[in-house]
Amino acid sequence: MEVVTRGLVVALDGPASSGKSSVGAAAAARLGYRFCDTGLLYRAVTWLATRRGIGEGDPAALVRLVDEVELLSDEVGRLAHVAIDGEDATADVRGPEVDAAVSAISRVPELRAALLQRQRRLVDGGRIIMAGRDIGTVVLPDADLKLFLDASAEERARRRAEERGLDPAGPEAAEILAELRRRDELDSTRVVAPLRAAPDAIRLRTDGNAFEASVELVVDAIREREAGVAPTATTDAKEELPSNAPRSARRPARSARRPIEPTPIATRLNAVITIGSFVMRVIARIFTRVRIEGDVTAIPAAGGVLIAANHASNADPVLIGAFLNPRLGRPLNWLGKREVFDWPVLSWLARHGGVHPVDRGAADVEAFRSAMRILEAGHVLAVFPEGTRSPDGRLQAAKDGVAVLALRSGALVVPIGVGDSDRLWPKGRRMPRFTKSVTVRIGTPFVLAEALAAEDPVAAADRRLAKTAGTALIMRRIAALLPERQRGAYAD
Repeated sequence: MEVVTRGLVVALDGPASSGKSSVGAAAAARLGYRFCDTGLLYRAVTWLATRRGIGEGDPAALVRLVDEVELLSDEVGRLAHVAIDGEDATADVRGPEVDAAVSAISRVPELRAALLQRQRRLVDGGRIIMAGRDIGTVVLPDADLKLFLDASAEERARRRAEERGLDPAGPEAAEILAELRRRDELDSTRVVAPLRAAPDAIRLRTDGNAFEASVELVVDAIREREAGVAPTATTDAKEELPSNAPRSARRPARSARRPIEPTPIATRLNAVITIGSFVMRVIARIFTRVRIEGDVTAIPAAGGVLIAANHASNADPVLIGAFLNPRLGRPLNWLGKREVFDWPVLSWLARHGGVHPVDRGAADVEAFRSAMRILEAGHVLAVFPEGTRSPDGRLQAAKDGVAVLALRSGALVVPIGVGDSDRLWPKGRRMPRFTKSVTVRIGTPFVLAEALAAEDPVAAADRRLAKTAGTALIMRRIAALLPERQRGAYAD
């Protein structure tokens, strides 16, 4: 028999950029807890307020914005993203404009009172980690466990600079440090609910820690406190899987998977990318003739670039990355399936090769944040809008994520059509086969918002329509670069 304890209500506080959201979400996933980032509520209200010209001097107007904000839950109960007017706006509310204004807006007593009861209702049923700045002192003063995640301003500034692909010793990093110190001062000196550790909180200092080490600190603290909670029920031991069970049945649930440290943004052609690209070009040429068509020089040497390509084969990322990296003189960042990071060697290569983990079976908001950070920092991101390989080489219906990224980031979109890669390495084959040729055709770069406004002004003016119409526009431009047999859902 396995003892089951009552899930705890955990308050996780800390200053700006201390890692509350990422560490708290990873710890919750490890333990099978729900997770709530309450800072998103204040950020969402601030984002709305800045766009409507509402300042901290108009408390009534700020309170009215609260009803327009909704926290969204994923399949394991993490309330780690936010919707405004029914649309996921998590990436929007984490921008620098909100960074600069959120502390002042959050100081308004009427707004904090309006959000207080909403936050308290979220903990019904327990088994939740709630992150914020006043959770243990104001929102949940009776929480089962209170943790205060802390790090020096210098350490927090370094982490944020690295997340954005900036030089930690450069002038932009110095600006981040100054802004964090300003926010610390505002948060700790406000009259209502100032930032401070609760008297009974456990303070966890994370300076110099790797991400996984910080997660372990939180997980260990919760497990130790759980051991002191009286059991309320018992359940039978877990059923053993037979030795011939399929791998999918043996794979741990998402809530039990090992948290993954975020991949740094690839900002230069390091040794792994350079040598790996060379080796992959040699291997590709053993099996086929690779032709690169289109004007590579039209892709700028600086600024955010979103490469969108069809996905008919495992060979596609090799063909695009290995042959474009040296021509562009700048590295491609990729979103890659999370399972790659379960293998130490592959994980190391992927992390140094600019591959960022994504959970393909979930609404992976953290992956979307990573993608936005790459583009907003002025780097190159390559994506496959279809989300997975085509079973027959023809274009499948794409997901709207590519259009959302393009519209929100304003990045230059570069369509690429990889022709006949399905003949080189069809889906279902373990190895590629010899074939005559494969063509990587580069289309004309464009800004999606401008192209959409010219092609469909009505859709361009409507946020919901723009996603669908923008996705279709991108996919049609990819289809135009492919052999007719591969155009599939986007054939004329």
